[in-house]
Amino acid sequence: MKLEKRLEDYEHIIGRDEIMSILELAERVKGAKVIHVNSTSYGGGVAEILKNLVPLAKSAGLNAKWEVMKTTLEFTKVTKNIHNALQGNRELKLTDEMMEIYLSVNRENAENLDLDGDVLFIHDPQPLPLIDYRGDGKWVWRCHIDMSDPNPQVWSKLKPYVRKYDALVFSLERYVPRDVRGMLVFIRYPSIDPLSDKNKPLQASEILRILGKFDVDPDRPIIGQVARFDPWKDPLGVIDLYKMVREKIPGVQLLLIGSFAHDDPEGLEWYEKTMKKAEPYRDVHVLTDRDGVRDKEVNAFQRSFSVALQMSIKEGFGLAVTEALWKGVPVVARRAGGIPLQVIDGITGFLVRELDEAAEKVVTLLKRPWLARELGHAGREHVKRNFLITRDLKDYLRIHIDLVGK
Repeated sequence: MKLEKRLEDYEHIIGRDEIMSILELAERVKGAKVIHVNSTSYGGGVAEILKNLVPLAKSAGLNAKWEVMKTTLEFTKVTKNIHNALQGNRELKLTDEMMEIYLSVNRENAENLDLDGDVLFIHDPQPLPLIDYRGDGKWVWRCHIDMSDPNPQVWSKLKPYVRKYDALVFSLERYVPRDVRGMLVFIRYPSIDPLSDKNKPLQASEILRILGKFDVDPDRPIIGQVARFDPWKDPLGVIDLYKMVREKIPGVQLLLIGSFAHDDPEGLEWYEKTMKKAEPYRDVHVLTDRDGVRDKEVNAFQRSFSVALQMSIKEGFGLAVTEALWKGVPVVARRAGGIPLQVIDGITGFLVRELDEAAEKVVTLLKRPWLARELGHAGREHVKRNFLITRDLKDYLRIHIDLVGK
């Protein structure tokens, strides 16, 4: 990717000492060729991380590259099934025909991608079988999804590939399947880039311009969820939550912000379901990249939220939560995946189990703006300490050192 970043640009956020600490680590792997491979250049947390992490790694002195697979619709349908099965769906099966589609696309990609590096990070299940085409470098599988209770039939077909890797990276300890515990495993949190278009500061006038463009009223409370249109994100449940909040706060507006990732064939189906359910409510805005919502617009919307929502039933980590907290917005979220690492109950937001409990917490924050500000401030500080891309780069550098360091 052609984006350029400079590590020193982050000094005003993380301090000079932290910059020097990162550069000292980078010196031990300076010039190492590090390749990241995933299945899409747009949509979802992995692409969001890589488009920022790879240029920053280059700035620190690594020869870093980001390779994106070329896929087919049939392949993305198969890998979406794999994704859902690894997150616990017991009804799905990986047939021999599906497996052949999966392997053949990886085989074709192995001929066209640059896989000749000192360290290769293979992200999520889509490019997992590329390990069969490995060269002399160290190969790491970075799994971003919740693998705490995978579908046994699907996992049994993928585990032989996982076993071939030199190391594995998961977002949480409990995501590590028991039958790979003998392997070299790292636990590393995902991150956001505070200087990206999605997270950098915006002028109030720019936020108002964007709200006006999409017919959102800045003078009435706004709640919202940023997420893919996906059953695990429960967009239909978010609309039910809105209906409960509206009974107590009649003027409240709901924004459901999503994008159509290139590797998610279910997205359109769930977008249409969401649109249908939202249709009776003029203050529910369902907006996507197809409406012209890009990173800057997401940034403006999140900064306009009085409360951010994340009603995910399953979640790998939940970078939309990180983004909202960084902008000083309290988050009301289900206890799913990595969300409880970010939403500290009663400190940076509220953790809930049911929609009615979520609605109650949202109403509380809308009626007590001082409390929302207090939680939002604590959330920003929590992200600054734990979930910024500079810390992520530092973690990656330590993995590089463990595998190929001087």
